[in-house]
Amino acid sequence: MRGNLFSLLIALILLLAGYSLLARESRINGCISGTGDPLIYLYRFYGDLEIKTDSAKTTPEGCFTFTLDESLPSGQYRLIFNGNRFLDLIFNHGDISFSTTLDHLIDSIRFSVSDENDLYYRYLKFRSKSRYRIRQLHRQLLSIPEGNGQYMSTKLEIMSLMKQENDFTFGLINGREDSFAAKLIQIDREPQPDPSWPQKHRDRYVFSRFLGYIDYSDTTLLYSNALSAEVISYLSVVTALWPEPDSISYGFRLAAYNLLAASGNSEKMFGFIKNYLIRGFTRLGHIRLAEELDSLSFNANCHSRAFTEYAKSHQTRLSGKKIPAYNRIKACINQQPPGSYEGSLVILSVPGCIWDENLRHNVIQSLKLSTYGKYQAFTLTAERTEIIPVNETENICMPGEKEYAKIQRFTGYPKAPLLIVLDPEGNIKKIAGSWATLISGSEL
Repeated sequence: MRGNLFSLLIALILLLAGYSLLARESRINGCISGTGDPLIYLYRFYGDLEIKTDSAKTTPEGCFTFTLDESLPSGQYRLIFNGNRFLDLIFNHGDISFSTTLDHLIDSIRFSVSDENDLYYRYLKFRSKSRYRIRQLHRQLLSIPEGNGQYMSTKLEIMSLMKQENDFTFGLINGREDSFAAKLIQIDREPQPDPSWPQKHRDRYVFSRFLGYIDYSDTTLLYSNALSAEVISYLSVVTALWPEPDSISYGFRLAAYNLLAASGNSEKMFGFIKNYLIRGFTRLGHIRLAEELDSLSFNANCHSRAFTEYAKSHQTRLSGKKIPAYNRIKACINQQPPGSYEGSLVILSVPGCIWDENLRHNVIQSLKLSTYGKYQAFTLTAERTEIIPVNETENICMPGEKEYAKIQRFTGYPKAPLLIVLDPEGNIKKIAGSWATLISGSEL
């Protein structure tokens, strides 16, 4: 009797173990009508690498199945077929089932299983049509004299389409901000300047806001090709803004430091971005810049907080409160040229932090192109600090050692420079850990 019970117990354990093993597997079931390819390949991403993961045979109808176990990471995966054709999917340890056609991969795709992929492809379809129409109208705008009535109607149509895209995107990811699809959507977004501005003005606008949409300290981005694509796109803006050989090195250096600062308190993201930039600049022949970046190391005592919980919690805690030592700060404000201002933009400098000069440069360079051009900007630093203005327009304010220490304690001893927006009475309206975060958040 006991022997039978023992056998039944063993069988039950094995059955449950087998069920548990099966439950941990996920499947990708797909049909690509018209593929005609007997094999389809599955790749995953890490950083700038494509890693071959599996292959599957297709049926005459172009259908296939991949089985993925729990050891594989969540992230962006890529199906490759018919030579260089591909289709990206978001794998998050759940089943995926879809169908599409070879001739219209994106337009005809339908997901019967996987809400996250369905959301992502709804965005891709909308974006593709919207941006195609915007590009058409941009070309049309260039051919119309500015005084012509059609010029204004074309401009307004472009701006209406840009607003529609923003509204659609916000509505799509609302409540799903932590999903991987939302992260891919956010990093894909681009700043949208006034279409009637001169090209250089538009390029500068894009450059100053480019990194303001996503948390670059989020290591899950490494499991996609979105991060490396974002770096390349950002550097392409540099080549448009600083096209001359003697100025492009300056632009690349500024962009590189912006990207590294955006990695926040993540040593892993800092390391990936740094190494990716070093390889890229070496291939482009910017050896001196590559060597400079190679000499940088992650410093946990000096990091930027563009999107971290630190910045979010401090925004809530400090908003509406009066900054300490405001009377001493007012003395600095009164020394600036008179004008009609809506408040002050304080750069709380952290001497010795590598990102300090970088942030100050971004603010001073792009201030007039933003809504914060109506604010008096100055850099707040400690007494006897050896600080060199980034240019002749930067205003340095030294309120005194005790006052500076009070402000440091009030803001929670930031480990990197902090931007503080004040109203005319010295009350805090907003704080941000980066210039791109400050202006993108206020002007989308």
